[in-house]
Amino acid sequence: MPRTQRRAREALLVVVCVLASWAHPSRASSGDRAWAFQSCLHTCTTDGCARLPHDTPRQLAVCPETCALEDAVRRGLRGPGAAGARGADGTPPAAAAVVPLSLRIFRWSCSDDCRYQYHCMHAVEAWKQTQASSAGSRPPAAVEKYYGKWPFVRLLGMQELASVLASLANLLAHALCLRRLRAEALCPPRGLPARPGAPAYPFLALWTLYGCLHMNAWLWSAVFHSRDTRPTERLDYCSAITLVAAGLLAVVVRVLWAPCHRGRLLLAAAAGAAVAAGLAWHLRYMLLVKFDYGWNMAVCVGAGVLTAVLWLAWSAWTQHPARRTLWAFLLLAHGCMLLELLDFPPLGGLLDAHAAWHVATVLLTPLFYRWLAADAAMLEGKSKRT
Repeated sequence: MPRTQRRAREALLVVVCVLASWAHPSRASSGDRAWAFQSCLHTCTTDGCARLPHDTPRQLAVCPETCALEDAVRRGLRGPGAAGARGADGTPPAAAAVVPLSLRIFRWSCSDDCRYQYHCMHAVEAWKQTQASSAGSRPPAAVEKYYGKWPFVRLLGMQELASVLASLANLLAHALCLRRLRAEALCPPRGLPARPGAPAYPFLALWTLYGCLHMNAWLWSAVFHSRDTRPTERLDYCSAITLVAAGLLAVVVRVLWAPCHRGRLLLAAAAGAAVAAGLAWHLRYMLLVKFDYGWNMAVCVGAGVLTAVLWLAWSAWTQHPARRTLWAFLLLAHGCMLLELLDFPPLGGLLDAHAAWHVATVLLTPLFYRWLAADAAMLEGKSKRT
């Protein structure tokens, strides 16, 4: 067996193993089922302050501003000297001034503050650490998840600031790299007459669409990590699975592409239609039938494995000049998913394994576009010879 094919098989094995391990569902949250948390949540949503049922120190009692605002609205509070007047957002001026602007922008409510903004989460975790330290010999209590999330520190009204910044960095990286790729591909090959507006790379439109879908997915990822709600979660998941489907479609088109072979072009069109139909069915099921996290993960992993298999097999079979760049990208990109398996509590309340994964993908984006540029250069060389 040739060395390149053997290396491709080894690379494929690593990718499949990584994706298969990533497919295992994470353990269910235990913190939100704890009696102390549920008691705190009931007290917070009822009385407006996060208190534990134990002899909690005074500093652990937190009263969210949003709860005070909602209580003021219920009581019909009016601002001094402006009876009946209301702010631009429809709330009484005196009450609205209590809540920071960042919380109003992201529409935090009292129940959200008590539950998802972790006032009770932080109260329970602080109490656990106090109990562990008072015991002396006992190790620090393990941090638990609540509703599938670690107790992050909210900054500027955003739940997961590190993931937000990493998502925006990914968006910017794709925008810059795609702009450079388009500028290079729209230049005519050396030695050939210029054709205004005609790209030298036949797949420029395909990869432009793929890059735009990447930017769309990272945008909604930033929104979702800023504020986890039902609509933002749906938009994040749907844009992600659309991107996965687009990646599968792209490799099918690239593998089957043959400018003078009508049969292969028809086969590529049929495969593209099948991928689009499968995506439409999946989105319909997720949005209208059942938002099944496990099924969505299985579909993503299956499509990801198939995409990696096709790229590795095709690049090894055709002896693509830039195949090592492609293999490096695939291995590193899927290897970064191992960070998801680590799943450690956020360092400093900000940086967890998921955010670290997003940071790693920023660094890999130029490598992906380097492969596209090399593919364009290869096709340009072929066009010169013909």
